[in-house]
Amino acid sequence: MVYNSFELPESLFSCPQLETLKLETLSLVDVPPNADLTCLKHLHLLSVKFSCDESVKTLLSICPRLEELVVRRSSYTNVKIFAINVPTLRSLSIDNSSRKSRPKGVHGFLINAPSLRCFSIRDSFSNYLRFRNMPKLVKSTVNVVSDIMIR
Repeated sequence: MVYNSFELPESLFSCPQLETLKLETLSLVDVPPNADLTCLKHLHLLSVKFSCDESVKTLLSICPRLEELVVRRSSYTNVKIFAINVPTLRSLSIDNSSRKSRPKGVHGFLINAPSLRCFSIRDSFSNYLRFRNMPKLVKSTVNVVSDIMIR
């Protein structure tokens, strides 16, 4: 998989009226300090390469109204624990099954989503999954094939 090496314009992260953002097969180094995605409700991160765990947290933290998150991870990532801590999230879909090799060390997902109603995960590479605070969940599809530790 080849990642686009261009840098996303900072103005993309300063669109307070933007409601849907789909990023695919690119590198996202850092979220600009003046980022404002206040109205973003739908975010798709499809094979997006982040610089580190903290860059995922930063991106999600500037989306205070996020309701839907779709994540497809790839082999080429610097993120060990993909932390999803979004109080407003209602729908989460994760696909972590298309990698070519298992990363070394602890890697997986930490999910804290108190408004989550629909959850789907397909994962054959994580060795760590932690779910917290999902009292409103009404629909869930879990397809995990791994030597995984679930908490």
